[in-house]
Amino acid sequence: MEKAYSERRKRIEKVMLFSFAYLMAGLSLQAQSVDSLLDKAYSLDMSAPEQAKQSALVAYEMGQEAKDEAVCAKALASYAWVVMVEGDFEMSLSVYLNALEYCPADSLHIKADIYNGIGWVYTRLDNFPDAAFYIRQSIKLCEELQFPEGLASAYNNYGLNYYYSGDFVSADSCFNIALRIARDIENEKYVAAIINNLCMSPGNSLQKISMLEESIRINTSLNVIWSLAENYNNLGKQYYYIGRCDEALVALEKAESYAWKVDAKDLLYENYAVRTKVHARRKDYAMAYACTQKQLEITKMIQSERSLRKIENSFTHQKLMKLEQEYEMRQQEHQMAIRQRNYLLLFAVLMLCMGWLYARQRFLRKKKEMEVLSQQMELEQSRRKIMELELKRKEETISGVSSRLQETEDKLAYTLMFVRYRNELLEKIREKIRETYKLDSQEISIQLKKINMFIGQNQISNIDDNLSKEIDAQNEAFCSRLDARYPGMTARGKELAVFLRMGLSVREISMITGDSVKTLNMNRYRLRKHLGLSPDEDLVELLRVIWNSGVM
Repeated sequence: MEKAYSERRKRIEKVMLFSFAYLMAGLSLQAQSVDSLLDKAYSLDMSAPEQAKQSALVAYEMGQEAKDEAVCAKALASYAWVVMVEGDFEMSLSVYLNALEYCPADSLHIKADIYNGIGWVYTRLDNFPDAAFYIRQSIKLCEELQFPEGLASAYNNYGLNYYYSGDFVSADSCFNIALRIARDIENEKYVAAIINNLCMSPGNSLQKISMLEESIRINTSLNVIWSLAENYNNLGKQYYYIGRCDEALVALEKAESYAWKVDAKDLLYENYAVRTKVHARRKDYAMAYACTQKQLEITKMIQSERSLRKIENSFTHQKLMKLEQEYEMRQQEHQMAIRQRNYLLLFAVLMLCMGWLYARQRFLRKKKEMEVLSQQMELEQSRRKIMELELKRKEETISGVSSRLQETEDKLAYTLMFVRYRNELLEKIREKIRETYKLDSQEISIQLKKINMFIGQNQISNIDDNLSKEIDAQNEAFCSRLDARYPGMTARGKELAVFLRMGLSVREISMITGDSVKTLNMNRYRLRKHLGLSPDEDLVELLRVIWNSGVM
């Protein structure tokens, strides 16, 4: 009892100094890589469980800092395995489930290992159906991934599930499958562990003794003290099953010495339980009773250690929770940073899109303006060409009109010359007629013949008088326009208008028509009145305008 009390006091002191020790260990472990820390946790799981847990925790922290969920899941799985080896199955299950939450969906190797560990913890908690479910999930993933190490471990745990449920035949079948896979991949550690498990149940003891000797050689070379304690415990069982009690006690004594080296109280409890059976078979009941008492002491020590371990694990669990909270906070900060970055990127993209749209709109507007300007220039050129053509046409028309006007003026001049010539001719005839007044009757007849001959010589043929015909046609057109504008005009008025338009004076018109000047002036007055002219307006100018309108 004093020894148990002393052990308990040491455990309490250890818990009080655990935080400082953990920090100091963490400082030395931080310099190592994640893979080396996980390998260390795996290799020290039975020989140095505290160091193994520290390595797993540091790896977990490093995974959180790197935001690597796969590393966090592997570190928690390693930690859960060591806690399970120490006998705290509830804590181990909790950590395993936490590791499963961390495990990424595409990390199937890690998930298979976690399923396998959860199945083994359920086996130790005597929940065999749930244990079988998770182990089968692990086997399925390992077969899909062609992962022989995981498959060997899963079949080994499947065998343990059958063993603890009392189905030794199924257990041996699973152990043999696991052993065959371990030998194929030449993993001596797996071979030794599976042989040890295969040799726990009764039956084929001689063969199992031979196999345990192989496992002992492997574990000795690997210096795995815990496994050697298990080997010798199982070797003592097999000797006990075939009645070789002395050899069984020798093997159990070796197992006890190895178990005390690693403080494996579960193995010591099993060791004393087998010793009790061996001494009872030898009928040495005093030794059997002493072994039973040792077994009770070990039970108390295990219970005391488990309570202390719960305190330690509670502290560690709090540490894990704190780390998880920090990780979640970092994740949230990371998510916020990503969100802010995404918002900034989105804003930048929107600004770029808006800038591009603005530039495109300006480009299209400029392009449209250039097109409109080009069309305007083309339209202006077309207008200019039209104006040039119109101007050319007008010039040609004006040139034609000028030519016609010139021709008309020439013809008018000719007409005036003709009128003057006729007037002169008539004046000569009048002179000759006056001369006849002075002659006698015989001379008058001769004079009249001369006058008649003179008139015949100066008469113009109507057939050849083309100018007269053209003038008559132009005068008819001029009279039609007068009649259209000023209907009801008399023939005498139209005739007077024609003469006035030709630029003849009243006296010249009188000589042509034979009317007196007074009569012509009266007719001129009536014409002005009919045309509605005021005293200030020029009659001749109006008549020429009417004439030119027909010419245009």
